[in-house]
Amino acid sequence: MFDSNSGGDDDSTRSSRRRFVGAVAALSATGLAGCSGNGGTDTPTDESMGMDTPTATATDEPTEEPTATPQPPAADVPVLNYALTLEHLENVFYRDGLETFSDDEIMNADALSGFNETVRMQVPEYLRTVGAHEQAHVDALTATIEDLNGDPIGEGEYDFGYSTPSEFFAVGAALENTGVAAYAGAAPKVVNNDLLTVAAGIHSNEARHAAFLNLINDEAPFPNAVDQAMSVDEVLEVAGQFVTSEVDPSAYELGDERPSHDRKADNDTSDVEVLNYALTLEHLENAFYRDGLAGFSDEELMNADVLSDYGTAVQEKVPGHLAMVGDHEAAHVSALTDTVEQLGGTPVEEANYDFGYSTPSEFLGVAKALENTGVAAYKGAAGTVSADAVFEAAISIHSVEARHASFLNELNVESPFPDAVDEPMSMAEVREVAGQFIVE
Repeated sequence: MFDSNSGGDDDSTRSSRRRFVGAVAALSATGLAGCSGNGGTDTPTDESMGMDTPTATATDEPTEEPTATPQPPAADVPVLNYALTLEHLENVFYRDGLETFSDDEIMNADALSGFNETVRMQVPEYLRTVGAHEQAHVDALTATIEDLNGDPIGEGEYDFGYSTPSEFFAVGAALENTGVAAYAGAAPKVVNNDLLTVAAGIHSNEARHAAFLNLINDEAPFPNAVDQAMSVDEVLEVAGQFVTSEVDPSAYELGDERPSHDRKADNDTSDVEVLNYALTLEHLENAFYRDGLAGFSDEELMNADVLSDYGTAVQEKVPGHLAMVGDHEAAHVSALTDTVEQLGGTPVEEANYDFGYSTPSEFLGVAKALENTGVAAYKGAAGTVSADAVFEAAISIHSVEARHASFLNELNVESPFPDAVDEPMSMAEVREVAGQFIVE
């Protein structure tokens, strides 16, 4: 059992948070490696302070160095170890699978037979990118747990059960979708806001991976308007199908008297204000898909110039997938409106918009920009939500927006997952982007 009083905000913890943010965003934990548990802060010496240092003589009595008092693990260590367990699983999966199959074997997988050469050639490199993301997550989580006086969970032994590239893709989709649900379930338990912000960025990154794996498995990239959360026990039951070594679930246990979360600690924005901010964006996206899909026929969308290299397997599914995205945005508007009213607020209303597109390709380009902005907006606002129920709903919409963004990036011939951790945007930054489309 972890010490429930170990959530203090000392210099070591603050330093560790900052390094974690920088390490993951840079796709490397080199800034964390080798840092001590005291936060790695150098103690000023006489020389560094410009003072003369006395020279020791043979008669000087040796002095004993004071022994540092071991510090208990910080409150978020169990949650981070839970995430690390999953990241180890995914990291080994991609590392071993990509060593097992050649690029040619992957590109010629039965699962990809309906796709044209453009898509098939993308898959090996995209899978390597996903693997690099998982390795970066492992490195950063490991070093951060050590900095927070915890013992990182080690890599286990696994049997993923695949024998063909197509089976490899199917297991990949199962792991990534489970990862999304796991982060959604764990995020409300994070105490420290800086760690929460990074966790939200990894959560949406996993959702981007999941959307791509779903796509190449010929499944909907975004099956639900709101991603479902899974408990630790539910996730471990899924992961247990692949883990052949012992797993000690006590590493994930939380103290009975856990510190309160830091959400809204330095922010006086009410939950109603945050919800209306999200509703403003959802109105924008809802109107965009509603009007755009009414303005272009399915044939026009399928034959958009930007899709010319993708072949019929992708092109034929675009109208249906876009209609599904539109349904999701409408559902988000309805849910947010109802929640604002339940909290005694007045929901912001839909505005007038000018999205500036005139062709299907331009429509898809604006869609990409809106969805990626939505991901950054939800991440930036995550730490400003107080009520757990509101936060849990928002984080599950956040990952759906990331799934949308992954798909729209793919259609616009850009990486579905450009970063290992999605970056946040402030409310002011998001409003500046949204303001380009709002006309009074």
